[in-house]
Amino acid sequence: MIDPVAFHIGPLSVRWYGIAYLVGLGLAYWIITLLNKRRPVFKNNDQILDLLFWIFLLGVIVGGRLGYVLFYDLPFFLQNPLKIFSLWEGGMSFHGGLIGSVLVSIWFCRKHKIDFLSVADLIVIPGALAQGIGRLGNFVNRELLGRPIENHRWDFLGIDFGDGILRYPSQLFQFAEGVLTFLILLIVFSKHPKKGTILFSYLVLNGFFRILSEFYRTPDSQIGYLFGFLTLGQIFGLAVLLVGLLGLFWPRRIHKA
Repeated sequence: MIDPVAFHIGPLSVRWYGIAYLVGLGLAYWIITLLNKRRPVFKNNDQILDLLFWIFLLGVIVGGRLGYVLFYDLPFFLQNPLKIFSLWEGGMSFHGGLIGSVLVSIWFCRKHKIDFLSVADLIVIPGALAQGIGRLGNFVNRELLGRPIENHRWDFLGIDFGDGILRYPSQLFQFAEGVLTFLILLIVFSKHPKKGTILFSYLVLNGFFRILSEFYRTPDSQIGYLFGFLTLGQIFGLAVLLVGLLGLFWPRRIHKA
């Protein structure tokens, strides 16, 4: 397995997980600048950078952490409130980050008088790719582990993360899903769809892939299975998928050009 620490700068350890975040953010900025040239939404590149900064800081970091605290382990954090700030110990929620990013984007668009759906259509495209790259960080960190492989015909896919158990590389599956979603959204973008179509298509794809990938991912130990067979991630994935379908098909007026 790859060492989670990429290199050291004196006493500072630089981790692959942090590098994955920075690479995803850098690619997102570059891709949005290219897309904005083809379909102008932002006034300039500084405005794009400004939005991405606030999305990363308040949406991804703060929203992701609060989502984990509220959705995944609230009793523990009520007993240990200072642990909320221990980000280096892990514990981020994608769906908390998604909600936070939406709220930050709405605030930003109102402040700068930009159409939210037009902005969202651009940022979710590289956002899907950045999300996938983040899963590579999870893989190197040996977190969000896959379920043990029970059928030996799939042993060739298995990875031992140090506990002597062959597991599905669920993080790599989710990386592939992020790349595939990114490519599909680029194709949709090239067709000049109605406003909001790319955003809601992203939600449908994200929800569907999350439901699928959870069949190969070990559920959080403090939660386990809900209703005997569903994970919390699958329930959230279903909610995201339904919101996407609602936006795509009803009512049509919410994403007219």
